[in-house]
Amino acid sequence: MSSGEGDGLERWEAAVRAEVGAGWWDDPDGADLRARFKAFTGQRCDWPEPKLLFWKDLILRVARRLRLCSAPAHLVTSIWFARPGGVTPLCLPQVLEEMRADGEILLKSELIDPAAGSLYQILWRVSQMAISKRPIAQEDILVFRSLVEERFEDIVRQLSGSHWTSTCVVTISKFNSFFVRREEAHAALCYLSQRGKARYLVVRKEDPLEGVKFPLVSAQAPAVSKLDCDALHLVWAEERLQQQLDVLDRRWEISRRRALMYFKAGNKKAASRYVRQSKLVSESRNKCTTLLERVEEVISLVSAAESTKQVHEAIQIGIKAMKEHDVSIEDINTHLKEVDDLVAAQREIDAALELVPLHSLAGEEDIEEQFRNLEAELLDKIPDVHVEEPEPVLHATEDSPDETAESLSDNLSKIKLGAI
Repeated sequence: MSSGEGDGLERWEAAVRAEVGAGWWDDPDGADLRARFKAFTGQRCDWPEPKLLFWKDLILRVARRLRLCSAPAHLVTSIWFARPGGVTPLCLPQVLEEMRADGEILLKSELIDPAAGSLYQILWRVSQMAISKRPIAQEDILVFRSLVEERFEDIVRQLSGSHWTSTCVVTISKFNSFFVRREEAHAALCYLSQRGKARYLVVRKEDPLEGVKFPLVSAQAPAVSKLDCDALHLVWAEERLQQQLDVLDRRWEISRRRALMYFKAGNKKAASRYVRQSKLVSESRNKCTTLLERVEEVISLVSAAESTKQVHEAIQIGIKAMKEHDVSIEDINTHLKEVDDLVAAQREIDAALELVPLHSLAGEEDIEEQFRNLEAELLDKIPDVHVEEPEPVLHATEDSPDETAESLSDNLSKIKLGAI
């Protein structure tokens, strides 16, 4: 189901009702509704300006309330403002054309896809110059310029709260999270890239890693650099590690609560099994947390150096931090493989522990003491994982910029994170 049609008529009608109020909207036979739903006649100069401005403003306000930056033309003309019996405003196609002429609406088909190759973009520009402007079709995607600008300002405001650098690189999944739908995010990215307000970047030809670069202190985003691609790799690794850590946290909590449940039910064998499982999860969680802290520290060190405009020093600091904190590609892959192995191992834990005789466990008094401690801990809220603040920025080494940049890029490009 495309472009939000699954959201339902009730949601659209509620948004329209919230903007226009009751009164004439609920009176399908009223003179006000009939007057506003009539088509425009005659020349443009003969159109009633208040009526035109009313529909322009209402379309934008409804889209803003629905948190949409783009929408299919057929939704706006045939569904958003439909009344019982299928009555729709006949003037809306003309209103949309006026908004397009004023630059308030853009067609997604007329925007350049930043993910396309440079040759395609050149051919697209040439074709647009040769093709005359056509009317808006029902299948066209309308991009509301002012709403995309508002969303861009909101994104920059949110990112500025957690970054102190002049620019910020985020993964494409993070960028998509600022929008209701992925199609809407792509339309906004096409507009922002074409206006120079954001830069699309991608690394690795196989299994490409996509991201977006935002300016946080200026109106235009600077060109993508090699350091931006390296930063995207680190940010992507941080997101994947955080996702895996969240999964381990949930499994750790479930195992402990099930252990307490079986202990209270008198099934000490099952309770012991879940205690052992929670210990295994806890060990993997600690390793994942340590690795995440190291990656975050490298990101912080690089960002701190970049904020002082010392890009060369930032690359050197990043490499030195990885060496001094024992962060290597082998360590990353080893820890992540242990996390992946835990998933398969947990499937075998139940069967393996079933074979352990009950008399081989610790004494009954020791077991009861352990579960009393476990019960006391679970009465309180399980604390969140605390990430230590990064150490102060280290001094740069004396390696050349080309060698250090190439070394960091090669190392980061080898990172392979597995999903749980």
